[in-house]
Amino acid sequence: MGRSGAWTKSRGGIATAALTLQSVLLQALVAKGALSHGEVLEITDKCLAAARSDPRDDDEAEVAEVTFARLEHVRGGLVGMADRA
Repeated sequence: MGRSGAWTKSRGGIATAALTLQSVLLQALVAKGALSHGEVLEITDKCLAAARSDPRDDDEAEVAEVTFARLEHVRGGLVGMADRA
């Protein structure tokens, strides 16, 4: 794996860790009644929109792509959580 591949893997790992934490925190806030499922999905949708903002260069575009993919996965989990409630 070249430097580019290693960077992509590192970025993916960082994005996954950060977004997993976000997901767990949002789920805990819903469980405690601090936020509704709708509010949590709205927060996640805003994050998805921010991840799709205009990148300044190829590196930012790559980070945005990785982040967006991870956020879509987080959102899917949150939708599943809402469906089970």
